[in-house]
Amino acid sequence: MTDMQIRQFMRNFFERYYQKLEQIGNGIAILRPLDESDRAMWCDDADSEQEWKAWKLIPTVVTDKDIEQLEKDIDTKLPQCLRYFLTVYHHYFDSPIGCNPISNPFEAILNAWNPILVKYGYLPFTWDREGYYIRCIDLKNMPDDEQCGIYQIDHEVLFSMDESNVEREDIDENMEYLSQNFFTYLENILNEGELI
Repeated sequence: MTDMQIRQFMRNFFERYYQKLEQIGNGIAILRPLDESDRAMWCDDADSEQEWKAWKLIPTVVTDKDIEQLEKDIDTKLPQCLRYFLTVYHHYFDSPIGCNPISNPFEAILNAWNPILVKYGYLPFTWDREGYYIRCIDLKNMPDDEQCGIYQIDHEVLFSMDESNVEREDIDENMEYLSQNFFTYLENILNEGELI
């Protein structure tokens, strides 16, 4: 995919998924306990007196410089698919997508980040819906985003590993394959509501 196609794919994904959630229970799925730090994300008819408010997608304010700082902080380069994912819209989608609100635009990645996974070429980007598995992009086929599979690892298994003795093979054998790439991962979520 070209850069323009990736950006359009991400924009379409966010808009379609938001619309799907907005229809669930007359908008109940887009209610969050939002405070002033994310006021720009409040829907226009949000009541400031209510803790739970409907949120809306807003165009990102994340810059290339912000992405470069994130890459420095997490000690790895982002694949283009994830770069565009983070630079289209701010949102409050829960796991398995991960929140990236205006007040904390890299919340999902920073919450899932793990040095062992990054060291061995897996980029954590969110948790599963139940909070048991860390979801990752396998970076070994970079820069070809379409060949970077999506995997998950049980956090208890990961956290029980001895960081000083673990090898890539130890990580690989505990990874569960989810999807061919980030694009199919998002399409599965959109079409099925969650990965199988």
